[in-house]
Amino acid sequence: MANQSTSAYQRLANAPDENSNLGTAQSKFRTLCFGELRKSPYCNNEIKTSKYTFLTWAPKSLFLQFLRAANIYFLVISVLTCMPFSPKNPVSTLSTFSMVLVFTMFKEAYEDYYRHKQDNSENSRTVHKLDKFRKDLIDIPSEQINVGDILCIKENEPIPCDLALLSTSDKRGIAFVNTMNLDGETNLKDKIALDSTSGLSDPVVLSNYVGSIECDLPNENLNSWKCTLKEESGPKPLGMKQLLLRGCVLKNTEFAYGIVVYTGKETKIVLNSKPAPTKISNVLRQMNRILYSIFVLQLIICLAFSLFGIYWNNHTGVKHSYLNLKKLNYVLDVFQGVGTFIVAYSTLIPISLYVALEMVKLGLAFFINNDIQMYYAEDDRKANCRTSDLVEELGQVEFVFTDKTGTLTCNVMEFRKCTIGGEIYGSGERKRNLIGVGEDTKPAEIMKDKTHPNHENIKNFFTLMAVCHSVFPNEDKAHPHRRKYQASSPDELALVEGSADMDFIFWERTDTKIKVKSQGISKDWDLLAEIPYNSTRKRMSVIVRNPDTKEIILMSKGADTTMVPLLTSKERANVALLEDHLHKFALEGLRTLVMAQRKIREDKYEEWKVEWDRLSLSLEDDKEEQLEKHGAKIEKRLKLVGASAIEDKLQDGVPEAIKFIMSASIRIWMLTGDKQETAIEIGKSCNLIQPSMTLVELSSKSQMEFAALIGHYVYKLQLANKTVEEVLSYRKQLTERISIVIDGSTLIMALNKEFGYRENFFKLGILSDSCICCRVSPAQKAQVVELAKEYGPWITLAIGDGANDVSMIQSAHIGVGIAGKEGAQAVQSSDYAISQFRYLQKLLLVHGRWGYRRISLFICYYFYKNVAVVFCEVCYAYFTGFSGQIYILDMLSMMFNAVWTSWPCMLTFILEQDLNAADSFKYPVAYQAGQRRQLFSYSVFWQYMFLAMWHGFVAIFLPFAAMAKAVDIDARDTGLWWVSTLSFTLIIHIISFKMLMMSSYWNKISLIGVIGGLIVYYVTIVLLNMAPVASLIQPGLNQLFYALMSRPKSWIAIFFVPIIALLPDYVFMSWNKIFNPNPVDNLLVMKSKDTIDVKTNSKGQEIEDNSHKKVL
Repeated sequence: MANQSTSAYQRLANAPDENSNLGTAQSKFRTLCFGELRKSPYCNNEIKTSKYTFLTWAPKSLFLQFLRAANIYFLVISVLTCMPFSPKNPVSTLSTFSMVLVFTMFKEAYEDYYRHKQDNSENSRTVHKLDKFRKDLIDIPSEQINVGDILCIKENEPIPCDLALLSTSDKRGIAFVNTMNLDGETNLKDKIALDSTSGLSDPVVLSNYVGSIECDLPNENLNSWKCTLKEESGPKPLGMKQLLLRGCVLKNTEFAYGIVVYTGKETKIVLNSKPAPTKISNVLRQMNRILYSIFVLQLIICLAFSLFGIYWNNHTGVKHSYLNLKKLNYVLDVFQGVGTFIVAYSTLIPISLYVALEMVKLGLAFFINNDIQMYYAEDDRKANCRTSDLVEELGQVEFVFTDKTGTLTCNVMEFRKCTIGGEIYGSGERKRNLIGVGEDTKPAEIMKDKTHPNHENIKNFFTLMAVCHSVFPNEDKAHPHRRKYQASSPDELALVEGSADMDFIFWERTDTKIKVKSQGISKDWDLLAEIPYNSTRKRMSVIVRNPDTKEIILMSKGADTTMVPLLTSKERANVALLEDHLHKFALEGLRTLVMAQRKIREDKYEEWKVEWDRLSLSLEDDKEEQLEKHGAKIEKRLKLVGASAIEDKLQDGVPEAIKFIMSASIRIWMLTGDKQETAIEIGKSCNLIQPSMTLVELSSKSQMEFAALIGHYVYKLQLANKTVEEVLSYRKQLTERISIVIDGSTLIMALNKEFGYRENFFKLGILSDSCICCRVSPAQKAQVVELAKEYGPWITLAIGDGANDVSMIQSAHIGVGIAGKEGAQAVQSSDYAISQFRYLQKLLLVHGRWGYRRISLFICYYFYKNVAVVFCEVCYAYFTGFSGQIYILDMLSMMFNAVWTSWPCMLTFILEQDLNAADSFKYPVAYQAGQRRQLFSYSVFWQYMFLAMWHGFVAIFLPFAAMAKAVDIDARDTGLWWVSTLSFTLIIHIISFKMLMMSSYWNKISLIGVIGGLIVYYVTIVLLNMAPVASLIQPGLNQLFYALMSRPKSWIAIFFVPIIALLPDYVFMSWNKIFNPNPVDNLLVMKSKDTIDVKTNSKGQEIEDNSHKKVL
């Protein structure tokens, strides 16, 4: 499928099959021969992402479910209900547990069905294979592809496996591929066949071709591929420019031939498809701990009641001879008693909790995915909740770590200014019909005057921009005299377009030539070598031959920190001026690159080239490192050409979003690779550094300087002897607002545990409102996130858009990917995906806050209602001599969660909100409720549990008192089920009204849930009372409810007992709102006062208007 993404392969085993030579000791390389007809020893191209087959589905699914501790607990309960001592009918527990298991099994089967469909579609796709006997193309299914086959890929067809490019329909051997499925980038990438194979575009000629390929064993490296083509004319190196990867799509090329090098689960896209690290929300982690405490409490109660039961049997039971109590082994009695009470109180931990919670989270994820205010029309992208497990975590964030380029900025670069020969050029917006740098035409005028002292410098500068890059040109039909460019780097694209604006137009490229048009004249520069860019080198270079002078020239461009040390000593006088200009560019928020070059003697080049070619043909493990070192040997004694300044505009709404997020007591740290001055200016423009803030610059040139600097601020801010918790309290008293700036080299010292600055640096970090870390590497981004996680329980969120942000995104509690121009690696590694940074504001302050409130209330309520009904059973144990006799009928207990109480609370809490979206933005301080854990903690949870115990106590003892000595119409004792059914009905009413008390947002759906739940209860209980139904399901219910409801006392109890039960809840809730309010309580009071004032003012204005009318 053309839109197959890497996520489709995440369930594939990365290990090759037994026939593969991946990782074998016999060979470090894979050798393929053209024309070889023997059976391939490697794996075929079949893809399998499905988990189950028809035969393995049931046993495997059950096995996986019983890896969860909760399911093992419920299995033990189900087994205990089948024992002779069980007080409950096993059918009720077993049926409920079975329904949960079956529901999960069919959910997984449904998901796996679509994986099977996807696999079948992928494996049966038609591909065109070269048949060596027929010397023509034949069609085969994709799964039958083998290593060594030669395939023909046609335009707009997906590439089914990893191929080494041999030839294309283009006579230059050029092909274009869309790598959207691999890295998410929309720009087309160019691939270039070797000159020696680019003519093999005919099936007959290709069938007769003789040669072999020696390449790497399958590996996951997407940036490097070591391969050598061996043919009659000699060995030639192949690299990433000749590798067509599975998942890409051939574009703007009629056809391309390639030889298969990796298939199936050995392709690079599959080897890179590793599952993201498992993340569990703080609320769920705490809920699991609470579950353990409840289980311990349950065991304590069961053990105590078992011992009480034995005591009662030995001391009181002997007086009741009709009981016929048998004396058993004491230890056996204890175990049997514990098992009896565990079964009786098994609903204390509800089986349906996880299913119900998952459904609520899916509903909240649906709201995020379909929020029209987070839809970005320009790219036709909406927000994507990639995991619903962390939706409540969004409401508790205290640290946001953000990338800059492409995250806060648009990642749409424009060449704005440059410094050449000590002069700065460039002003205004870019004009395509104007030759110049923006609106500055002075450089173009100088180019016309060959006598001008800066003429040659300007010519060299823009020539370097047009030649030294990895951009590829396409025909521009709208502007025939120009070109459209494809580039993986927005910076390079801006530079090449900038050189074209100065009439240095990059026109054409092959693997050996670069054509540049200037003033209507085309010149072909021989491309002798390219030393590529990487994050370590931070520069790229090309070695070319000048078409006019035939001189060999090394052209290089890169970061100033990398390039300045490479300049010749004669350039020292120019470096000071260069750094001054770079500083000015940085203050304007512009990104800079330094350009330099040198002439190379022919003999020196030939000497260097011999080793370069040898290393290029090498298949050693450290080939890339050796090439990098050898490339650096010639990148020396460079002459300064100039420096470019590129603008990357802020995204719309970024300053406002950051201001709102920071006003919610969320600290924002920007982690960027830019210069410190550039980062500071961007920080000011996007509100990270505000006018009222004190800027603390920690960047230092030495450890001694950093030690003195951080010591000064620790002393000044009185942080020396304070713990992290004390610093947080101290921050509330501090009137001064702080923003920190630190560079990458200083950050290394700050994070080093051996130096001892780590804790003090973090204290400064939590005391500040924002922090800017500049010149940082991807690894340092992750280390900063880990620093925040190390010193406290706060929730961290990382947001970025590129591959260099993946480690940071995966390290944070919550990862947010920006679907931007740097590919989809960040999105594919994230938990949430949005298109613009400003959408983070609503994701956190609205969906996050609502999610935290909804999930917290839902969990507390779900346990509350179960504890309330179980506590009736606990209280009843006293009246039964702790025998384990159940109080409530089996069928009522079974239907309590499944039919009557789960769906009403799901409907109510999935829509719960105390503030609407507009008020959530208006009062960002409301977000602090989640940061302070005010809605879900041990204390909050057990408050609900104690109230549940009170409600259970009232629901059993008041009916006992009301129905004492009660008789039916035949003057017979009403019996146990009469009172217990009344208690159960009271519990249904109490928990329904309690749900309304907990909810701040009464709406049609929540009222339907509450009222509908009561209606469903009465309808089903009436049906269960019918003799035919009761005889089949629960004989004890036969005509029972009719008789119960015929007594006035029952109706009086139903009306008054819930009021009595909920009275403490009302008092407790009122007390908290008055004497211990949370931020939202205060805001609601303020909001109600504002509403009253508005109404009063409106009424006063109306009276005044009426008075005027009377006067008139």
